[in-house]
Parts: sequence; C-alpha cells; structure tokens
Amino acid sequence: MNWSNYDSYKSNNQGAFSNESQVTRAAVSEETDDDGNVIRHAQAEEKREFIAWKQKRWDAETGEAQDDSKREYSLSDLEREKARYDRDQASAKAQSDGLAKAIADFKKM
Repeated sequence: MNWSNYDSYKSNNQGAFSNESQVTRAAVSEETDDDGNVIRHAQAEEKREFIAWKQKRWDAETGEAQDDSKREYSLSDLEREKARYDRDQASAKAQSDGLAKAIADFKKM
C-alpha cells in the first residue's frame, strides 16, 4: 500500500478500511463414513472479526471492475509500519545533514 495516496483513495471512494468477518468453522460439517454415507454434524458456527483495507481494482486492458483487493491490518501492523517510515526519515535526515557539511567543506577547497 502506498500510504502517501491514502487521502486520495479515501476521498475518491477507491479504498477504505472496513470491518470484516470470516467463518472459521461452518455450522454443519460433513464427513463420509467407511460405507460412503455422508454424515452431517451440527455445531456452533465460529467466526473471526478483523479490519481490512479494501481497494477498488480494474482490468488494465478493458477497464472492467474486478473484485476489490483486501488486506487485513491490525493496529500494531500500522504502528509498526509507521515506525519503520519514521526511522527511514530520521536516517535520511542524518544523511542529508552529513552531506550538507561535506558540501560546505568541499566549497572551501
């Protein structure tokens, strides 16, 4: 995800976070016994809830809408990614500051 485009995706209704759920265990399970008979078992359905970033997609050749891409995120995922960008930014600033000093020394030659 290119987070620098987040506002654009959101304002153009091309992407958004959404609450999602996924069935992890169906309410009815089936198995086949040794004689080939199908046996159905009733059980409680289980779901898991999560938050996903959904983004619209189109076929590049035809322009036809495709299924939205969907990626699950947690708050810790987003915070970890932001921390990585913040570290990269601090590193780039240190490099830039060092280069500014090197340029100043170079100009004195």
